[in-house]
This record gives sequence, C-alpha cells and structure tokens, in this order.
Amino acid sequence: MNGEDVYARAYARALYGTVAARHEEASVMLDVQALERQWNGSPELRRFCKSHLPGSPLNRARIVEQIWGESFGRTLMRFLALLAQRDHLSLMPLIILYYQKMDDRAQGRSDVRMSFACEPDDAQVGRIRQLVADACGPVMKTSVQVDPSLIAGVRFFVNDKRVDASLAGRLARLRYGLSRPMQAAVAAS
Repeated sequence: MNGEDVYARAYARALYGTVAARHEEASVMLDVQALERQWNGSPELRRFCKSHLPGSPLNRARIVEQIWGESFGRTLMRFLALLAQRDHLSLMPLIILYYQKMDDRAQGRSDVRMSFACEPDDAQVGRIRQLVADACGPVMKTSVQVDPSLIAGVRFFVNDKRVDASLAGRLARLRYGLSRPMQAAVAAS
C-alpha cells in the first residue's frame, strides 16, 4: 500500500463516519456517484484536480466552491473544500473507490470480481454467484472478465479474499512447493 492509498482510505473512513453519524448515507452516495461520473467524464476536471492549486488553503477552498457551487450537498462540499485546502483533490478517485467499498460492506453487498480463462457461459457465472451467496449472502455486485493468462479455470475475489481455481494458480502453487526444501522427517515417511 502506497502513501496515496493510506491517505485515501483515511479520508474515505472520515467521510463515511461523518455521513453515518448524520444518517446521510443515501444522499451522499448519490453525490459521490455524481462526482465519480464528473471525474470520469471530464479530462479538464482531472487535470485541474491533479494540478497543485495556488494560494492559501482558504483560497483553494473557495476555488472548489466556485467550481462545484450547488452541485452537491453540504457534507460533500465541505469534504471537497477540505481536500482542496490540503491540496489532495488528486486523491478523489481512490477516495471514491474506498468510500463505495465501505458503503457496500455496510449495506451487506459483496464485491465479486471473476476472471475466467475463456468466455464463461451463464451456468459457470451462476455457480460462482451461488457459492458466494451461500457464503456471504445474496446481495452482490459482480464483474466478469476474461484473462487468458489463467490458462484454464477461474480466479475470483470476494471483497478482498481471493479464490484461485485456475491452472496458472495451481502451477504457481506447485512451483512454490517444489522450491521449498523438503524436511528430513517428511522425506523419511
């Protein structure tokens, strides 16, 4: 984890804590999603946020208020002003990502990312969804991608836990096992 990740997680936790204390989860999530759409849709906004803003911290906060004006609720506007004061607007995509993960967990949603060696059929995806539903509950966000480097099989992540049922994963585990020297007691048995 690099420094940006540490800061982004801390900011996301602080924002989520404030939002939860005020019971504003639904409205702020809409604002966060709108901010994410703006970030993804505007190269100018990304350039602006990644550049270092001139002037005093108070001046930088005023610039943010001029840019977004009444676009978002008071909580998110204050948060953006704080980021501007500290010249951390460039962390927005990471903060948004971590904030959404926190909200997913709080709502009981699992984040399931599946990678298949070749294009999966609906039954294969359904089996993994059922496994996750049995273990973690039926509410989940899923994404499916093809990764030919897996050779065969599937690798998936449920939140931050990895399940590797791919041939590439099996080969890596075999290679690791063979690289470790065998203990004399084990070899004798």
